[in-house]
Amino acid sequence: MQNIFTLLTTVQPYTIGCIFMLVYLAEQITPQRRYKIDYRHDGINLLIGVFNLAVAGLGGYLLQKSIVMAQVQHFGLLYFLPLWAQLTAGLILSDLFMYWWHRANHLIPFLWRFHRFHHEDKKLNTSSAVRFHFVELIISYFLKIPVFIFLGISRETVILYSFIFLPVVILHHSNIRIADVADSIVRYFIVSPKMHRIHHSMHRRETNSNYGSVLPYWDILFKSYIKKPEGTIRFGLEEQY
Repeated sequence: MQNIFTLLTTVQPYTIGCIFMLVYLAEQITPQRRYKIDYRHDGINLLIGVFNLAVAGLGGYLLQKSIVMAQVQHFGLLYFLPLWAQLTAGLILSDLFMYWWHRANHLIPFLWRFHRFHHEDKKLNTSSAVRFHFVELIISYFLKIPVFIFLGISRETVILYSFIFLPVVILHHSNIRIADVADSIVRYFIVSPKMHRIHHSMHRRETNSNYGSVLPYWDILFKSYIKKPEGTIRFGLEEQY
């Protein structure tokens, strides 16, 4: 089992990079909004993403080191469960954490000060998936460390969740064309592109909805789900936001 997670760690950067390029290429060929194609915009976002990669790399390293230290002591709620249950519950709790972390970034003014940088992007596409303020990333890792240790989320769970999380986030930020029927089917399993596009609407009510990262069910459960936008979505933020 350990060898599998070691392999996942090794291939993850290449796998995520390939997925990013494939989705980016697909949205150039079949874009939902052709006028949104802007290579200068994409280049700026990718430069931001390269810097954020260094921040995330350091944060991920500290997170995994802290978790491993707790694992040695079998500290954390989930360590009372068998391995398969630890992984399953850990994945669900990781995604639940991401839902509430995302929602907190909208509800708490101090956090919104940094998260709004992500929402100021008026040309949502694959490159938008890496456009975050570095302070938001730093705060998220400082919060994840104690929460994940307390819950007993293992290093293996963190590796597996990131392997699921990153491709889904890339997909639902993309400008790829998707039919309503296909999107509604995708939405039964993961957050779909059209579901997340509503979240990037400049209308405040729609911006403050559809917070899910991987699973779409949290928004339904916690009543933050909007199925369809009121009209044509305009990305960005209202002036008064």
